Amino acid sequence: MKPKSPTRKSNLRAGHRNGRPSLPEEERQSYVRHTRYNEAENTLLLANVKRTGMKNVSEYIRSVTLNPHIVPRLDESEMRIARNLSGMSNNFNQLLRLCHQRGLDAMARDVQYYLNRFRELFAKLSS
Repeated sequence: MKPKSPTRKSNLRAGHRNGRPSLPEEERQSYVRHTRYNEAENTLLLANVKRTGMKNVSEYIRSVTLNPHIVPRLDESEMRIARNLSGMSNNFNQLLRLCHQRGLDAMARDVQYYLNRFRELFAKLSS
């Protein structure tokens, strides 16, 4: 019995190749980035891949890194405004509690002061 010659060699001589056709140069993914994960991170990564319904981890990582939803951090002046706003909202809540206890007429001046301060801070935060 004569052994069969490998298909690959015969196809190569004829100018044909087996398998998937080559991608055009601009579509080839030739850069590989290695990332290390611990057990908990890997479990979370795989759960996220499954939840999104993507085919594999590479597709998920590529999608997340190339199309990120990045929320910029607040700068120092915005942080100061946020802290002031937080402190003032706490004071305002306490003021409203006093208004309910003592009546709105007795607290009208204090309420107006804090409302004006809130408006100033919101105007700064909006611009």
